Amino acid sequence: MAYRIFLSLSVLLMGASSASAELAKTDFGTWSVSCDENNYCIAVTSGESSNGEAFRLKIERGAKPASQVYVTFDPTTELQVGLPARIEIESLEEDNYGYFGKVDKVYKGNEMTFGGASDRDLIEKLRMGEDAAVQIEFGGSTGTLTYWVSMNGITHSLLKMDEVQGRIGRLDAIVARGGLSSDKATGIAAAPSTASQPVARDNAAAATDTASSSDAASAAPANDLPPPVMPSQDQTAGLSGPVGQVYNLSEVPDSVQMTGYRVLDCALEETVPAFGAQYYAEGDVETWVVPCTMADANVPFYMMVHIPFNPSLDELKEFETPPDFNQPNHALVNNLFFDPDSGQVTGTTYYSPNYDCGAFERHEMEAESGNFTLMEYQEKSNCDGVTGPPEGWPLSWTIDEMGG
Repeated sequence: MAYRIFLSLSVLLMGASSASAELAKTDFGTWSVSCDENNYCIAVTSGESSNGEAFRLKIERGAKPASQVYVTFDPTTELQVGLPARIEIESLEEDNYGYFGKVDKVYKGNEMTFGGASDRDLIEKLRMGEDAAVQIEFGGSTGTLTYWVSMNGITHSLLKMDEVQGRIGRLDAIVARGGLSSDKATGIAAAPSTASQPVARDNAAAATDTASSSDAASAAPANDLPPPVMPSQDQTAGLSGPVGQVYNLSEVPDSVQMTGYRVLDCALEETVPAFGAQYYAEGDVETWVVPCTMADANVPFYMMVHIPFNPSLDELKEFETPPDFNQPNHALVNNLFFDPDSGQVTGTTYYSPNYDCGAFERHEMEAESGNFTLMEYQEKSNCDGVTGPPEGWPLSWTIDEMGG
């Protein structure tokens, strides 16, 4: 079945700096990504149409918080206002999708664009698709031209864009979306692609990043997109030890990988490049937070304590459920967030794609054992369209009131 969604087409007015200011591009499959000195980033792929002419399909974004993402099409044949246009996306996992509209305007460079928010269907379907086709009805002797596009490498390119623009873990990320608001510094530094061990982040650089994010926030539009930010996830004050995030599975310690594969049946070859694995280092001990399987709203993570000099001491962390649930402890926590300064782990399971209901759990680390104790469990079962931080949902169970 093919779903048909109408979108009006507009044209991108280019605002990037000159080519001389661009960084060297990074190639991922049939796509590549490059960013200029202002972190205006462009992911691009090229190919040939049904008549053999060359074209480019680009995904562009500025660095401001919550800025729009533009899917820009650049054919050889001259575009005209009013031409019917559509994008057909083929997927192995989902139904095919079609996006239809008309060219509203044509700017210099013969470009038109599908503009909108970072989490809209068009971007998600392109990222999850195998192939796509852009069709323009030129009419006359030219007729309808079809431009075939490979999606091989698009996710990695958009993930790199998120990383360069400092959006990892924020609501406005394209791929690595998390619970932090769009104007917050994440407090997580991306690890170098060649690194084999976690590298401490320079404190001065972290402070600079936070200041830059605050400056940019003043010009950002109001952002009320879900999921809401939780106060416990505010890391703008910094962390006590080195932290980082890696996207190459080979950089995750072997013992941490094997636990994910053998114990939890994870698909790390998919999740780590897509969401990244986080590490927190304190002395000779590393704590790893790793995504297990792919999901939209509820991505399950597991946490492991890793001892580099003696991996036999590694430990998979488990978390309690409320006593009246009569369920065993669980190692997988949806949308797990770890704050090493407070020793707290929070998890949120959404009951609706609108992020307006679900369950929220908060666990606290015991100083002596290093085990986690469930402190409170909150639940909102009424999916009423009203969003807000899950920490504000009705209290269902607490260790203080009911014991544990």
